[in-house]
Amino acid sequence: MIVRILFLGMLLVSYGVYAQSKGKIWEGKIKDANGESLPGAIIRIDKIKKYAVADSSGRFLIGPLSEGRYLLEVSHIGYKPLVQEVTLKEPLFEIVLTLQQVEGLLSEVKVMGKSETQQAKLQPIKAEIINTKVVQEQPATLVELMNRSAGIRIRQTGGLGSDAGLMMNGFQGRAIKNFKDGIPMDYLGAAYNIALVPVNMLERVEVYKGVLPTSLGADALGGAVNMVTKKALYRYADVSYEVASFNTHRLSLNALYTDTTRKFFVGADAFVNSSDNNYNVRVNVIDQETATQRPAMVRLFHNHFTNYYTEVYGGISNVGWADELRVGITGFYIHRQNQYGASMSQPFGASVSRQYSIIPTLRFRKRLGAVNIDQFLTVSTIHTQQTDTTKGTYDWYGNFIPSPSRLGEISVRGSLADIDFSYFTSRTHVSYDFQENHTLEFNMISAKSGRVGQDTLALRSKSGRDLLTVPAHYYKFIAAVGLASKDIFSRFSNHLIAKVFYYKTNALDADWVGNEFPRSFVSTRWGIAEALKMDLNKGAFLRFSAEAATRLPEQDELFGDGNFHLSNFELRPERSTNLNLGFRTDKPGNYSVEINAFYRLTRDLILKVPVNIFFTQNQNVNNVKGWGIEADAMLPLTHWLKVNANFTYQDFRLFDTGNRVLEGSRLRNTPYFFANVGINTSFQDVFLSQDKLQLYYFYTFVREYYLDYVPKSLEPSGVLGLWGKAQFDAPNIIPNQHIHVIGVTYRPKISRLTLGFQIKNLFDTAQYDHFRVQNAGRSLHLKLNYTLK
Repeated sequence: MIVRILFLGMLLVSYGVYAQSKGKIWEGKIKDANGESLPGAIIRIDKIKKYAVADSSGRFLIGPLSEGRYLLEVSHIGYKPLVQEVTLKEPLFEIVLTLQQVEGLLSEVKVMGKSETQQAKLQPIKAEIINTKVVQEQPATLVELMNRSAGIRIRQTGGLGSDAGLMMNGFQGRAIKNFKDGIPMDYLGAAYNIALVPVNMLERVEVYKGVLPTSLGADALGGAVNMVTKKALYRYADVSYEVASFNTHRLSLNALYTDTTRKFFVGADAFVNSSDNNYNVRVNVIDQETATQRPAMVRLFHNHFTNYYTEVYGGISNVGWADELRVGITGFYIHRQNQYGASMSQPFGASVSRQYSIIPTLRFRKRLGAVNIDQFLTVSTIHTQQTDTTKGTYDWYGNFIPSPSRLGEISVRGSLADIDFSYFTSRTHVSYDFQENHTLEFNMISAKSGRVGQDTLALRSKSGRDLLTVPAHYYKFIAAVGLASKDIFSRFSNHLIAKVFYYKTNALDADWVGNEFPRSFVSTRWGIAEALKMDLNKGAFLRFSAEAATRLPEQDELFGDGNFHLSNFELRPERSTNLNLGFRTDKPGNYSVEINAFYRLTRDLILKVPVNIFFTQNQNVNNVKGWGIEADAMLPLTHWLKVNANFTYQDFRLFDTGNRVLEGSRLRNTPYFFANVGINTSFQDVFLSQDKLQLYYFYTFVREYYLDYVPKSLEPSGVLGLWGKAQFDAPNIIPNQHIHVIGVTYRPKISRLTLGFQIKNLFDTAQYDHFRVQNAGRSLHLKLNYTLK
């Protein structure tokens, strides 16, 4: 019934889209007084907001347009602007326009328009845009940047390189999809994620809350993160190096070469992360005299992480049969020392994990009149290894305790797991611009994955087989059709999206006594979404979205990851009804304010939980519902001082549990209130002429929350639980957290070089994260950037 009501509402909102006449694409050519073509000339029809850029032969396509008269404006640097009234009627003809060169020097060029970042913020679909370009001089991680945004929390299970789980507007983990340039990132494994990618490699990060654009079209339940890599028209090279506490080193390199005709390009993106992660933590140790546990401060001793990532790409562009054909080869290697498992209850001293792969990719893009085609293909095999062959255990001081009866320290049997995870991904996106303000889009993702491997130390089933040697298969198909309309009745913009989800899995499992049994599931689900934006005035608008969403289990949620995450072949798809309502007003250069509210009712929520002190597993939570509100404001106090602040409150609880004690409990391991404040200053001509100095300060507060379910009657008695203490005292409580960061960046007159220094966790307070794992204390970071364009 909910789906039917949503669908009826979307049809009503979209009324009038097809009432206009079919548009036409108009072709023309721009040349100078000598008859030479002028590539890069800009053609505008401001009244209907249509724009085009002349290609390398001076030709352009603009439209779709209805028959009638139009005022055409053409401009090019070094030439006099041309304004000409033209009439479009059948039959269509090619218009040729000639620009006259300006004599003398051009004193000023003014470019009007909105950047891609600004445009994304103003769409009907809610998007939080993190502009990484403005912080590339800072030794900041992508995790920190996202944690400073409203409604978003990234929880890491330790230091650099540890697993990073995203929580947003009541959803967490894989319910929020990760993309790289619009492509689902499953095929890259753990190599390219928000905890590892340097901000210098990205143009921006788009965080979609609730409804996803049709172009992404995946099975996200609560949103998505799209990491947009750097784009450049010409040649450049950028290198950055960061050194920090705990023997941390981070290096990134980006380079691009294009020929003068811009028909050939080749480039590379690479980064290295390395850290001992040997910070102090407070844990429980065994007192040798009394054989009891006591708290102690120790230094992590087996927590080193290293990863290498390189992508080399090249291709052709701006040719007759392709706007871009790009071929890439990605290689990565990850080496991780395992200091602990799902929690900090037991240390390890010798176990290690590895992951590596070489991955080819192919992407083709072409515009054929009003039709845009974007095709992506990749096939990959990611090799994962875990070694646990120590015949004994370690204590938190690094002392080895032999135990000849053991084959490993994590488990008695130990592990020599060697597993291959295979992926094939095809993503097809086609859009058609018709009439003047409407776009019809189709997006299809077809993904096939598998798991096969061996573990010579693994427990065999009754048949004597290592079940890892039996291939497990998973296939999913997601298709989306969307209609995007803007300037409806001069005020409304609308996105209507329908989706279909299909998945099939086939694997062999065994129970605890070794009985084998097959696991096979097939399911088809439907989804529908609507996003509507109403402009109130030039700087303010309202935004509403509603969605009946489905999220299919991921391969690693079903099959495990070959390390500390167990398989669960009984996972069911998540289903959720989501509502979002938001208001935004801004005056560029003066202020911006945005307020958003959301409601979620979710069935079979997939939640990652610890099943013992070593291992985690994804499990379904039957019924969860709740609401939340977030607010974000930015205020420039002077030309050199800017202040921004945001907060998020969310109240998600279990219902229809059949358990009187747990009924109404908050969702476990989920923060429900957090806030940020940032102060940024900028000065010029400080030490040298034309130099630039920036000082900044960030503060983050996270309200106490609970590792496990807590009866509602034991929560703090303050309004909404925002003050006071819980009515019990146990390690189950993750306490209030206050995080302070200060930093400075400096750029001398030679703008190619910048220097950044930052102190994180200024007051060295205890910081806890996912599953109450403790993060690093105070750390110092120094970063150098050099850019050659």
